[in-house]
Amino acid sequence: MLTIRLRRTGKKKKPSYRIVVADNRAPIYGNYIEMIGTYDPFTKAIILDQKKALSFMDQGAKPTNTVSKIFQNQGLKHKSIVIKKFRAVSKKELEAQKAQEEAEKAKVQAEKEAAKVAFEQQVEAEKAAQPSSEEKLQQAADVVIQEEKAEEQAKEETKEEAKVEKKTEE
Repeated sequence: MLTIRLRRTGKKKKPSYRIVVADNRAPIYGNYIEMIGTYDPFTKAIILDQKKALSFMDQGAKPTNTVSKIFQNQGLKHKSIVIKKFRAVSKKELEAQKAQEEAEKAKVQAEKEAAKVAFEQQVEAEKAAQPSSEEKLQQAADVVIQEEKAEEQAKEETKEEAKVEKKTEE
């Protein structure tokens, strides 16, 4: 992958930079594909071939953060030009973030507990609505007893009818 980055040149304690297109795996002081400009940090002088820069970005080259700032100052606009802002976080902000995360965790935990209690109540209500296994057994036993009584009555009636028929035949 190609990257557009600065390459340091110049004397000791008097740097100047070349804006070069290189492979991102290549060493900083190694070979580069093409030089597209220069930058002098003392005079803030920038010499840039904007057409080459845009053509390399169209091919997929990504500029570093510093080069993106230079391109933005030069008025270049491209989707590859992204400036990342780095900022140190103070202790107060860290504590506030931790407190907020803990509050969110507590809220999530409370929601889970509430859902658990609601589920348990629902299960208990369903159990109360359904007869227990002992009640089911008692009902089944009552049905069986009633059926047996009905059968006994039917047998007795058939016996009585048989007696009546014998008496009528005699």
